Amino acid sequence: MDDFSRMLLVSDYDRTMTAFDGTIPPANQAAVAQFLAGGGAFTIATGRSRPMFRQPAAELPLDVPVIVANGAAVWEPARDRITVYHALGSEDLARIRELHGRWPGLRLELQGLRGHRCFGRDPLRDAYMARYGMTPDYGGWEGLTDTYLVACFYAPFRSPFHSRPGETCPEDEAPFDEMERLLAGSPLDTVRSLPRMIELLPRGCGKGAAARRLAGTLGREVLLCAGDAPNDLPMLEEADRAFVPASADEAVLHRGYEVVADCDRGAVADLIARLERTERST
Repeated sequence: MDDFSRMLLVSDYDRTMTAFDGTIPPANQAAVAQFLAGGGAFTIATGRSRPMFRQPAAELPLDVPVIVANGAAVWEPARDRITVYHALGSEDLARIRELHGRWPGLRLELQGLRGHRCFGRDPLRDAYMARYGMTPDYGGWEGLTDTYLVACFYAPFRSPFHSRPGETCPEDEAPFDEMERLLAGSPLDTVRSLPRMIELLPRGCGKGAAARRLAGTLGREVLLCAGDAPNDLPMLEEADRAFVPASADEAVLHRGYEVVADCDRGAVADLIARLERTERST
């Protein structure tokens, strides 16, 4: 059997571990099981909040902590315990409220440890949340009771799913491009996971730093990372070996990372097959 005992494999979830339709290809599940049997450690680094990732986590063999909210928190699903988090402060929330006033047509979600406080009705987005067992909280700006890690601005959904890369035009992306420019150098980091959305986090968060810290905590010398979108770049850069699906966003596809099968055809399974070939050739 191949020996993966020195390795931590960290995969993005949407459109890397999953197919475009949100399901996990059986080949990926089988390959992860084989990787674990060989002594490897496996986890997910996702832009989803803990509430949004509870349901998917139950379908995965996750016995090590998971990186959620684009690195703003680390969560142990087995114990339902947050071990690390970086919260938005009062000044951050004031700035976010000001931005929402400037772009009232965008949906805003303050994503917290327990739920999402939502501004701007979007039935399709609400239905998307319901698929993952969530109910939007439209409580307004007063009486914020959760610990909020991420502020996410979306353009209203056009279908039950997020728009794919290549399905948008410059006019669609213009508000998010402008928001990025306005926030350059501010205490907030901006993350663009998809073309018609932007996420604002406390500065210094990121999947890359979280993945490397986790590898150290687990005593794993080799960090392997896979992702498909700009929010994955910090961990792809941090990785000792980095992989991207052939279906990845153009912003990450041509940077010299190893290209594996597209997400509909089992990107993670192809990645693990490459690891097996490497181990057997050494």
